[in-house]
Amino acid sequence: MMGPITRIVVATDISDFASRAESRAALLAQELSSESLDLIHVIDSLALESLRNLTSPLDTEQRLMQGSREQMAEIKRRLTARYGIRVTTTTVNVGRADTEIAHYASLLKAGLVVLGAFGGGAVQKFIIGSTADKVLRTLSCPLLIVKQEPEASYRRVLVPVDFSESSHRAVELALTIAPHANITILHAFEVPFEGRLDFSDERIQAFRAEVKTRINVVMQKLLSDFEASGRSLAAVIELGPAADTVIKKAEEIGADLIVVGKHGKSGWESMLLGSVARRVIQEAACDVLVVEQAGALAQVSS
Repeated sequence: MMGPITRIVVATDISDFASRAESRAALLAQELSSESLDLIHVIDSLALESLRNLTSPLDTEQRLMQGSREQMAEIKRRLTARYGIRVTTTTVNVGRADTEIAHYASLLKAGLVVLGAFGGGAVQKFIIGSTADKVLRTLSCPLLIVKQEPEASYRRVLVPVDFSESSHRAVELALTIAPHANITILHAFEVPFEGRLDFSDERIQAFRAEVKTRINVVMQKLLSDFEASGRSLAAVIELGPAADTVIKKAEEIGADLIVVGKHGKSGWESMLLGSVARRVIQEAACDVLVVEQAGALAQVSS
């Protein structure tokens, strides 16, 4: 089993939407007894360069930096007072948000990075897709994307699995980050070659049942790996496309968190999010925790 999450980094753009991520990160730091919560705000270097074309660029830039530092100090005071946690660092950096966030997390050897999902509808999809994709390219720890206003600890967690190494890590992290939650492990499957088989409906149903039986054996093996945790894990095996099934099941159980592996067995290149993870991030209504591969964790821990 994985160790405790001792250091959490939350990235903020000092907006109302970002306050959800700040509060969730602080709540997790409190619940998990983390050593520290670290705040980072990145001022876009391109935007800053535009300011230098103004009449008094230096004065404008200085006021922007000072204003950001004062706002970060206020966020630190608010989180400390409300959650009684230790906020050890508040950093204002200049650069590209994704690069600075990943670098900062690596520098601090963070166990978790928390990022807000800003905007709504098509805007939210664009921002989540671009920012999360870019951060995850180089991030060596789990990334929590916060969409909902945090009212309490996570209570209903859905963990989609394809029985890859990332799936095992996802279950481990779900147990760690949601110690009091009901956890549902979901495997969505489609019958191979079904569309090309000249079978009767009865034989198709029998074929599906046979595939499901074989999957259940693997699912029970996965569950047995976590018996020592003492937690009761619900297991669900459903027929259907993975991303659609995950999003639908999350709605059915009222999930407040989905924990998904960054990559599965699909063979995507390491610089890209898997297709299922990307769709879940973009379309799920609840928070999404994206789990790095075990090899990346070893690099962070070293």
